[in-house]
Amino acid sequence: MKTKLAPTIRSKLVLLVMACVVPAALMAVLLIAHDYQRARDQLLLNSLSTARAMISVVDRDFASIESSLITLATSPYLASNNLRAFYNQAQQVLKNQRDQDGINIVLSDNQGNQYLNTHQPYGSALPPHTEIIRLEELFKDEQPVISDLFFGTVSKQNLFAITVPVPGNRQTRYSLSAGVMPERMDKLLQQQHVPEGWIAAIFDSAGTIVARTGNKPELIGKKGVPEIVRRMRSADEDMFESVTYDGTSVHTVFSRSKLSDWSLAIGIPTQSIMYELRNTLFLLILATIILLACSVSAAWLIGGRIADSIHGLTGPALALGAGKLVIVPPLHLREADEVGTSLARASEMLHQAQHQANHDVLTGLANRALFHEIVSQQLALCERNKTVLSILYIDLDGFKAVNDKYGHEAGDKLLRAVATRLKTNSRHSDVVARLGGDEFAMVMVGATMENARFVAEKMVDAISAPYVLDDTLTSHISASIGVATYPDSGTTSEGLLHRADGAMYKAKNLGRRRVALATSH
Repeated sequence: MKTKLAPTIRSKLVLLVMACVVPAALMAVLLIAHDYQRARDQLLLNSLSTARAMISVVDRDFASIESSLITLATSPYLASNNLRAFYNQAQQVLKNQRDQDGINIVLSDNQGNQYLNTHQPYGSALPPHTEIIRLEELFKDEQPVISDLFFGTVSKQNLFAITVPVPGNRQTRYSLSAGVMPERMDKLLQQQHVPEGWIAAIFDSAGTIVARTGNKPELIGKKGVPEIVRRMRSADEDMFESVTYDGTSVHTVFSRSKLSDWSLAIGIPTQSIMYELRNTLFLLILATIILLACSVSAAWLIGGRIADSIHGLTGPALALGAGKLVIVPPLHLREADEVGTSLARASEMLHQAQHQANHDVLTGLANRALFHEIVSQQLALCERNKTVLSILYIDLDGFKAVNDKYGHEAGDKLLRAVATRLKTNSRHSDVVARLGGDEFAMVMVGATMENARFVAEKMVDAISAPYVLDDTLTSHISASIGVATYPDSGTTSEGLLHRADGAMYKAKNLGRRRVALATSH
């Protein structure tokens, strides 16, 4: 298997984090963009409402001036043609008028000839004729007229006029006008507290700029940008994008008055509208990067711990394959701990199965197969190290009579008792095995024939002692033991065991309960 090409847990977790965080961030961007679009549209609608309110303020100012003119037009001095007295009265009205700066009152006849102008002393020479005021419309409809912005020949400044007809003599018709400076409209705009950076402008019916925020006096009296003028002529109000004279891209809203035919426009710089969106998106991107970095780091650490836990199973798995007893330390991961526990249980089961395959079920001693394997291994060491080895072949005397008389259960108890005595009286390095039935064997590494005979005699005495199997049953048996030694008696496991078996039968023939030695081969 090409394990190096396979993805790691860490890489999978990182991809999982990115699969969760990135789509969520993209969804957040879409939601923010949608919310921005909705907020922008709402801002423009609110701005349009503001434009309506502001143009109504302009109309109210016009109405205030008209009311003053209409009241002044009923002066008895005009009826009596006492123009000097009327001039003084007009001056007094201006003094009593709040915010009268930048206003002058003009009395003209139906031909446009000025009779008096409060901007000049009474009796001064005045322009003979002006076509700025729409006199025909004024006298025909008998309604006030508001002019567009024009350059005053007396004041030598840009201004606009509000004119009302003077009731009276049919032969000589008079009109009464108030010339208003654009600065008055500037004050109105300042009073509306337009947000900083926004542009508000008042346009006359021809699309000429009368007043504008932003301290741009050079634009007063100039036509608005073509796009604004075109839209003002085609609609009473609208919302659109345009560019100002100074090159600023703005979202523009305007409202046109049906009373004065003047318009008020508000321009919101696109930059300011986009600023909040950019800020929000920047914060979102920054937060996404931080979140992604933290999440990837966490995934990397967690993936490393998971990988360590899985790697911790490699050693136990190899030990299990080698048939060794597996001990798995805590891996700090439930699933890995569960697998480790399973490996340990499997190891125990395998070890138990191996033990059962190589040991006698009844006594727990090694069986014939394991005994031969151990003897063969020890013989190889003896050959290499030039040492000796002895085998004891043990057969019980009188066991069959006990088994037949008291039953297999008693026989099994007796065999287990014999196995216990054999292990008790053997060295730690000796291996005791049950070959089958009532036959046992023991291998003694490093023991000479004489050493083995001495141990065998002790074994005979130990095995021949009475056995108390239960409170009422005491059994008496003995043992016959044959001894064979490497290399004198044989050089293979089978050969030694065969010679020891022959010696055991020799002991039985000699009267049992004794030890017999195998001769040299």
